[in-house]
Amino acid sequence: MPLIAPARALPTDGTSTRVDERTWSVEAVEGPETRVCFDVSSGPSVLLSTGNTGRHLLPDDGSAPVELTGSGACWLLPRSSDGTEPAWHLVADGAFELRTDGERRSVVVHAGTVKVVAHRARPHADVDGAEFALELPGADALADALAGFYWGTILPCVVERTTAAGYPDPDGYVISTLADKYVGTYPDVDHEFQIKGRMAWGSHTDQDVVRRMIDLQLRLMREDPQQLWRDPCAVQPDGDREYHVRRNSADGSQNAVMFLVTGNVEVLESAWLYFARTKDTGWLRDRIEDLEGAASCVVDCMDRSGRLWSDVYYEDQVIKDGRETMAASLAANSFELLAALEDVLGRSEQAGSYRELAGRLGTAVRTPLPAGYWDEDTNRFVDWVDRSGRVHDHVHLLANVLPAMFGQADAAQTGHVLELVDRELDEFQRFPTFLASRVQDYTDDEIGDGGPYDLCAAGRYWSWDAAFWSWRRNGMMLRQQLDTVAAQGASDDYVMGERYDMGHVYYADGSDWHGAAHYYEYPCVYAWVLFTEYLGVRASLTADLLIAPRVVGSGTVTLGQLAYRLTYRIDEYGFQLVNDAAHERTFEIDLSALAGGAEGHAEPRTVTLGAGESVRVALPGTGATDGSESRA
Repeated sequence: MPLIAPARALPTDGTSTRVDERTWSVEAVEGPETRVCFDVSSGPSVLLSTGNTGRHLLPDDGSAPVELTGSGACWLLPRSSDGTEPAWHLVADGAFELRTDGERRSVVVHAGTVKVVAHRARPHADVDGAEFALELPGADALADALAGFYWGTILPCVVERTTAAGYPDPDGYVISTLADKYVGTYPDVDHEFQIKGRMAWGSHTDQDVVRRMIDLQLRLMREDPQQLWRDPCAVQPDGDREYHVRRNSADGSQNAVMFLVTGNVEVLESAWLYFARTKDTGWLRDRIEDLEGAASCVVDCMDRSGRLWSDVYYEDQVIKDGRETMAASLAANSFELLAALEDVLGRSEQAGSYRELAGRLGTAVRTPLPAGYWDEDTNRFVDWVDRSGRVHDHVHLLANVLPAMFGQADAAQTGHVLELVDRELDEFQRFPTFLASRVQDYTDDEIGDGGPYDLCAAGRYWSWDAAFWSWRRNGMMLRQQLDTVAAQGASDDYVMGERYDMGHVYYADGSDWHGAAHYYEYPCVYAWVLFTEYLGVRASLTADLLIAPRVVGSGTVTLGQLAYRLTYRIDEYGFQLVNDAAHERTFEIDLSALAGGAEGHAEPRTVTLGAGESVRVALPGTGATDGSESRA
């Protein structure tokens, strides 16, 4: 719902002067101390705290009495996400005190002047106040879902300075669900997508949260009591660290380690994303040996043939005591990313070593069974091979698309994978992105004793499936997936469950989701898919940003976040990019998915744009001069 400009500012004891339709300047009245007080009905709030240790969030859902102190800014959201009552952004150079009794909220700002800006009930802005606009066909629902997920789940999951303030490991402590018993933080799996969602949003504050999440993981691995550099499955509020978790199969016959290498593989990609965004060489230099320690845990699980004995990767309730195709493929990709970071620091010997390891993993992936992972009889990659040599294969999606997308499969294998995905499309896209197309074939020695809920659609699978469709330059599929998740979010007031749509096989109980409630995963992955894959604004080591849109139709995208500060426009003839930052920046532009997405057309180019400068590129096959460029 669009913002209806309020007639007046927040109730206050200060003097309000209207600046524009949405903005007021509030001056403190004379008194014994300089301060401005505001009063509003109860609802979600988010305070910021800024200082030498970075920017922190202090979210509160408004349901119980609380007192919080922050600095710099505060958000006051209405209880309802779809009403006409606005959200308010208060900004001032001073301390903020928030008090709520469950019915009313009062905010005391210790400053002479407070800027007050009205927003939609769920602002189309990041927590630092930078706004976004998606003026594309039918994109209002996408933008509303983006905002609903961010303000309703992504920000409230950060509890470093609230619930976790007294925990042994508060910095980087981000929880996965706001409604269930899982009160810990889960570095081994959840941090990958918690980080991706926040990197996609691109605010300064979100970026600081990501840095602390990565640093928490690296410290936990460095402090592994067995000195194996394991990333723990969980860190509980009392400080307990679950470095080693095993689960049994439903029939009790099998047992496997949960996430033996998952977090170690993930943190390498997370570090690459953070550095590519910030270009903070000092941060990278200080942490490169810890990243190598994380990689060492993965290397220790490889055999002399380059096969990775990874046990379970991602799935909580699938018992995989052996070597998994998905894990090997993702590990090879992360080693390539680590090699690129080593190159940045001039560590050519280490870079070469990780590229060699990536090559060994990739070679093993494409090698036929029994030595590798490719089944020559079915012309697809198997899911996993257990330690007895038994092959397990129920047409696993990521086991097939990842080797093709990362270039680990040969040309013939890639062709078979593309045929497989097209043939099984209805099964793979049930929500979107099902784990496998034959979930009904999993047996009780493969399903964990916690139940079969992992055999379905989850955000972690969607993240990589969306990357695959982006690699195929298929914006229509990405849009369909985004629309599906946005519609589900809207129907549930933007509160998403953990796993979706298994009623056709398991849990035929009328519910369309199972697992944890009010879960982080779809909100974070939705942001990642929308910003990175569909809108195509990506981090790069060789430019400030890579712009590779996959959008469907013509229109304008404006992203005010610190990471982006750009506008781009697409029409039937061309693409225009505007640098909205106050300084010069370099952009890599890849328009190969536009104008039909024909591979080999609209070759990528690099442009440098000054503050406010724009470039327009003609699209191939549109009647304009193919690839011609003009500046303004």
